[in-house]
Amino acid sequence: MRRALLFVGFLALGWAAWDTGADPVRLARGVPFILDFLWRTIPPDPRVLPSALAGALTTVEIALLGTAVAAVLALPLGFVSARNVAPAPLFYPARTVLNFFRSVDTLVYALVFVAAVGLGPFPGVLAVVAYTTTSLAKLYGEAIEGIEPGPVDAITATGATRLQILRFGVLPQVLPLFLSYVLYRLETNIRAATVLGFVGAGGIGFYLQTYLRMIDYPAASTVLLVTVAMVMIVDGVSSRLRDRLV
Repeated sequence: MRRALLFVGFLALGWAAWDTGADPVRLARGVPFILDFLWRTIPPDPRVLPSALAGALTTVEIALLGTAVAAVLALPLGFVSARNVAPAPLFYPARTVLNFFRSVDTLVYALVFVAAVGLGPFPGVLAVVAYTTTSLAKLYGEAIEGIEPGPVDAITATGATRLQILRFGVLPQVLPLFLSYVLYRLETNIRAATVLGFVGAGGIGFYLQTYLRMIDYPAASTVLLVTVAMVMIVDGVSSRLRDRLV
């Protein structure tokens, strides 16, 4: 059985490689062009550094505001999508709706909101909120499903209401996990927000796209270096905070 699965797996990979045109020879032929592109980006242009830093700040603001709003909106959705606290007539529709909207990427949401409210950072914030709310709700629901039943049973035995059970029996167990998930989503949203500018949703991606279209590779490399530094700083701070929560 294991050999049959391995054979099917290799067959599927072989078909995918053939169907997608994955050719190492083509990659080898393209290496000189990649090296030429990298050579054109050196040295970076420091004159665009103020614009790049302003775009980086806007990107952080988009991710931070969008994640904060989504963290709050996802709370009730997390509880209604948890099997052990939500009734079945509410649980299954909630999970279905969350899975449906979570399958849409942040960039697609950005395209929709740019068409709806115009260009700028605001549609980027809305896109981050739309995707992150459903993603966090799923993580919240899974965390709630993994709680210890002992504290919940003890509070239930005192005659507490359903809301009191959730407040004093469930929430204290999952709150550190919730905060950890929010910080993790902030990291990923910083990365996602860097490309929202490509569709007109503000942030540092707007400058990167502009300089690439102008074939101003030194300026583009400056923006790219600022992007890398921004992501690394946010990842480092977020990792330290998450280590303290766990």
